[in-house]
Amino acid sequence: MRPYILAETNWEALKDEKFDLAILPWGATEAHNYHLPYATDNYQADHMTAESARVAWEKGGKPIVLPTLPFGVNTGQSDVYLDINLNPSTQLAILTDIVEVLNRQGIYKLLIFNGHGGNNFKPLVRELGYKFPKMFIILLL
Repeated sequence: MRPYILAETNWEALKDEKFDLAILPWGATEAHNYHLPYATDNYQADHMTAESARVAWEKGGKPIVLPTLPFGVNTGQSDVYLDINLNPSTQLAILTDIVEVLNRQGIYKLLIFNGHGGNNFKPLVRELGYKFPKMFIILLL
């Protein structure tokens, strides 16, 4: 069990823990030609955020990696079978709920790791920064 990966840990291990950074990997479910799986963006985001959190944890940091959001904006590929699309307005609604929880629980830093080129979080982060002034939200594209 890696204590910095929320999906792998449990409440008993976390009930007295304090994290200073939440990391949100955000991918997509889309075709990557014929040779790569639909979850390629998610696998990459999972691996990169977990490894980054491990390094930070071993150096005394207190990150927590949230579960990867597996759906992104795929409006340009609506003709591709089973490419799953989230509209930007849906992403904003999901992100708002996540930021609200973190803010309420005293985790004021959020790193959004964007694993999919079709996601555009910049305007969403600007809107959330206005609504949640204590929050420091940063994007890795």
